[in-house]
Amino acid sequence: MREMTHIAAWVVASGIVAELLGYLLHRLLHSGRIRWLSASHMKHHMVLYGPLQKQRPSEHYMDATTDRFSIGNIGVEWLAPTAVLLVLAETIFWAFRVRLVHQAVFFATVLAWSFVMFSYLHDRMHVKNFWMERNPILKGWFRRGRQLHDIHHRMLNDGGLMDKNFGIGFFLFDRLFGTLSPEQSSFNHHGYAAARERFEYLETPRAR
Repeated sequence: MREMTHIAAWVVASGIVAELLGYLLHRLLHSGRIRWLSASHMKHHMVLYGPLQKQRPSEHYMDATTDRFSIGNIGVEWLAPTAVLLVLAETIFWAFRVRLVHQAVFFATVLAWSFVMFSYLHDRMHVKNFWMERNPILKGWFRRGRQLHDIHHRMLNDGGLMDKNFGIGFFLFDRLFGTLSPEQSSFNHHGYAAARERFEYLETPRAR
């Protein structure tokens, strides 16, 4: 019983760690500071599902990793930092002699949570008629998360960065770090022009 309690605690803690790391990495990808890292993600934001475009144009997801190296639809911009963080975590576990069973729980939970939230659920927020929007238990949560994600795609600051709502299904760290925006503000045309200039290496549609 005690061991099961420990494992349950590791699962919960690992899920929180995965959510935090996903939030921080998402912010990094939007900063544009590491161009090669941001390229695929900003193609998703500026070309395929840009601020001026429909966020759910069809029942099929348009993948920004097409013609780029990826595992499934998870691109290098997520894979490379994740690999570094996992190696760092293993180094810490080795230094503190964390039991192998707890390490296994951590890595399994982090990878599963990250895939479900930042790949599976994220992509379904951009397709029509996803089953969660009809599920009586999940539809309220899913629709609210999708609304916040739409705001994430459409709100730009004057520097041309999308700096709100980095969470996908949960927005705890947006609340903690002050990046939560529950409502859509008026469209920032100046910010969009700045974004097109900042990400000029992408073919971005012009404001009308």
